[in-house]
This record gives sequence, C-alpha cells and structure tokens, in this order.
Amino acid sequence: MTGGRSVLILHNSVTHESTADARDILEQMDCVRAALVSRGFEAPTLAIDLKLDAAKARLKENRPHTVFNLVEAIDDCGQLVPVATALLDHLQIPYTGCSTEGLMITGNKILAKQWLRAHNLATADWWDGVSPPPPHPGPGRWITKPVSEDASIGMDDTAVVADFRDVPARVADQEARRQFRWFAEQFIEGREINVALIDGPDGPQVLPIPEIEFVDYPANKPRIVGYAAKWHDDSFEARNTVRRFVDPVSEAALCAELGRLSLQCWAIFQLRGYARVDFRVDAAGKPWVLEVNANPCISPDAGFAAALEKAGISYADGIGRIVAAARYG
Repeated sequence: MTGGRSVLILHNSVTHESTADARDILEQMDCVRAALVSRGFEAPTLAIDLKLDAAKARLKENRPHTVFNLVEAIDDCGQLVPVATALLDHLQIPYTGCSTEGLMITGNKILAKQWLRAHNLATADWWDGVSPPPPHPGPGRWITKPVSEDASIGMDDTAVVADFRDVPARVADQEARRQFRWFAEQFIEGREINVALIDGPDGPQVLPIPEIEFVDYPANKPRIVGYAAKWHDDSFEARNTVRRFVDPVSEAALCAELGRLSLQCWAIFQLRGYARVDFRVDAAGKPWVLEVNANPCISPDAGFAAALEKAGISYADGIGRIVAAARYG
C-alpha cells in the first residue's frame, strides 16, 4: 500500500547469529508495528544493508507516506547509521527521528562533546585516542568508550581506568580487538540520570526523569551501565541496576535544571521526534552531559517507554507523536 496510511519500518539487517544488542531491534520493530497498526496504519518492514540499490528500489516502488527509522547500525557499524537517512533525504521521503546531520554529530561522541563545549554545556574532559596524551591529566579515574557505537559495547569494569597513564594501552587494545575507534573521558563520580524528550504539538516535552541506582555494588566496583547490565539478564549488573524516577517535588531544582539542559541539547543538535540525554550528577549536584542520544531505544522495557508511561502517555500514543513529527531533510 502507498499513500497516507502506510508507515514503512526501516531497520538494520540482523540474523540469529547477531549479538543480543543487535537482535533487540527485532523487538523494537514488532512493538512499533503493533502500535502503528493499532492506529490504523499499514506497517510493512524493510531491512537495510550496504546494498543500497535494493533498498532504494523498494522505497521507490512502494513509496510509503512515512518511514519509521529504527536503523541502529548498517553492516554492524554504528558510524553508518546516517547512510539510511541520507537515502531517504535523497528520495524526499519523510522519516521519524533525527535528521542526517543530527545523527552524524550525535553519533560521534567526540564531535558531540566538542559541540557541547562550544555551547558552554558541561561535559567531562576527554582524550581522542589520536592526539598526544595530555602531559598533566587531571586527577581521578577515566573511562574508555567506543566513539560511534551504541549498546555499551566493550563496556565492563575494565573500561574504568584508575590512572590515565594506563588509558592509551586500553584504548589501543580495544581498537585492535574491535576494529573501530575508541576514546577516553574523565569519569564523573555520581548519579546516573537519563532525560527523555518527545515531540508534541507545542514542541519538545521533557518526560519524567529516571535515575539508575546501583544497588549493593561493592565499593571498588565501577558504577556504570555496561554491556552486562543491558544485555545479560542473569548478571549481577542487570539485577542490581534499578530504575527509579527522581521525585519532582523534593528535587524540583535538579529536575528543572536537567530539563533546561536537555532542551538546550534538543535545540543545539536540532533533534526531533524523540531523544534522550544522559547525565552524571556529581556530589555537588552539578549535571554533566555524557551523551546525546538521537533515536534512543524504544523497546517496552527501556527507559524511554518507562518515561512515557510515567507521563501518562500510552506507548501507541508516543509512537503516534513520533510519526506526526516526521519529515525529511
């Protein structure tokens, strides 16, 4: 079906051999499809890979009214995510979520941090893994991360390094093992808080704010939401990272500041549809922006869906609002 009641779900190609974080896209796809069908849309699906001619032919032949963009990687590479929306821009087909340019900037954590600094938003110091290491790095621990990949790939307790002198070796090891770029940033000790935003008739809405609590963590265990916490349900990390919502009454000032900063990120990175901004709040109560996530995970058990529910917005209505904000370019 073509026309106004067709929303094609575009997603990355996965197989049964794909990792748990990659296969999660299938659950997201099923839930989005069910929500779209409940609102009267037809919702065909299309997997995209590097054979762009095939995807282009299918899109031109069936030309949906809108594409729901669930592409999280292409050929298992997060850096290639903007390729999908660039194709949709070329075909002038509206799509949900962030623009190609926004995906390019937020998808590169180093570039995103440079933009944050340029707009005077607090983000931790970093080392890009390429330039000479700083001669006198600040005190405290550092954390090593992939530059362009999601899902906490390679993130475990060893990602947090006590002494910067050990950081270059850790970065080099991860790059050799995983074949993509890594970097390091100063580890902000403190609370882990995520702020979800969704488009609406009056612009972006800040949803109720969840915090991840690290329950019964040993004193020497890094408090991070790593790969095990996200994808290994039987692990200590998954069982002991608990989501709760920040009290908007007793912590009204913090919630207001987090909301203000998140809306700044929305404007700076020209986000649209939906997004999530990840923060650490230090012991002095200062929020630091960790990452800006365009098109965050919308599985029913993910934080974004939980924030929708807390706000009194049904999952189907949330998907409807995301579709309503779709456009190309």
